[in-house]
Amino acid sequence: MSSPFSSKEQVFDFLDDYAYQRKEEIDRRQLGRDQGLIKSYLLETMPGNHEERMGMDLSVVLRGTGWQLIPIEGTALYQVHDDEGELGFLEPLSSRHLALHSISETRRADKAIRNTVLTTSQLDFAWLSSSYFQVLWQHLILPQMPKRFVKLRFEHEARFEADSWDGREEESLEEPMERRASSLTITERSRNVAQFLPDLQKVHPPFRVIKMLRIPAPELRGGYDLWSWGKMTYRAPSFRDGRAQMLSIARLYERTTRVIEQHLWFQVKRTTGEEGSEGVTLKGAPVTFTFAPPLSITAFRNFITTTFERGQGPLRLWGNPIWLGDNKAHIYGMDLHLWRRIYLEITPRHMHVILPRGTCGNTVHRLVVNVLRYLTPTAQIFIGETAYERLVEDALLDKGV
Repeated sequence: MSSPFSSKEQVFDFLDDYAYQRKEEIDRRQLGRDQGLIKSYLLETMPGNHEERMGMDLSVVLRGTGWQLIPIEGTALYQVHDDEGELGFLEPLSSRHLALHSISETRRADKAIRNTVLTTSQLDFAWLSSSYFQVLWQHLILPQMPKRFVKLRFEHEARFEADSWDGREEESLEEPMERRASSLTITERSRNVAQFLPDLQKVHPPFRVIKMLRIPAPELRGGYDLWSWGKMTYRAPSFRDGRAQMLSIARLYERTTRVIEQHLWFQVKRTTGEEGSEGVTLKGAPVTFTFAPPLSITAFRNFITTTFERGQGPLRLWGNPIWLGDNKAHIYGMDLHLWRRIYLEITPRHMHVILPRGTCGNTVHRLVVNVLRYLTPTAQIFIGETAYERLVEDALLDKGV
């Protein structure tokens, strides 16, 4: 099977025309329910030494996905088909990231991507925490586009207050099933949001958990909805502009992930003293989550039992908890993304996470997003002694990271 497209420009022209037509329909309120907007899904993998030197090996990364790739001659793009038909265009971005651009209806595309990621150890979502959204909002949108309308969606769900995870997954990650939650969507001019958002977050901590941010399109109508699991929905008339935004976010995300790995990876190094004596040094630091107020005993125990003993929930971790009394557990676990080891100590007041060398730094982003959304919105996170928020901000501003 060959592709009807013969160049990257031809693909991008097609997607630009498609984005323009959908934006016209949005403005006329004529967008069909089953008419898919363009969506780009940012996916992550961890390269080995060979991939770092030679680039991503898709035969390894996509093993077990069931995807059929049709190369577009002379480009790094592929058309992707799965069991239900055409899914979209796959674009490797770096040795760590790839994007799938799809025009399929939202529920069809979301479900396909979700199932693919959860059934292969090689792929993970690009998990964008509230810290990323705050940095983009404060340093890019507010100073450059104070009069433009932005849209933010906040959401915290107390999933671990219940005795079990219900096991059901949302078919569309944009539309969660009804359950006890704090949820709010705001559409307002940037400068107006800046006046009331800090006070709102102080009064009600769940509104610190940002699930979606609409980035206004520079010099164009509309914008791009960026979701916490790495999905971008195009509500503007330009695919190329939205893709440029996504590439910038991917570069920021990759810089942050590499810094996390440099700080955290635990490893033993042999050293030689001045007189020839040999010794070892331990390099690395933990990720620390502090919980203030402390977790309820119910949420604390349900979090451990559900995540590690049952292997359920969004964290993709597994392990056998060793209980040291009623309020402390040590876990020698496994990260199901790449099947790498991970060690944790959890109490109602804190969680320490140790990543041995080789465990993907993307695991930290996944923990941050899902702990804040499902466990507690007031958690403070530190990478060694550096606040996670500061690390993300420094990466955006390129302060030596």
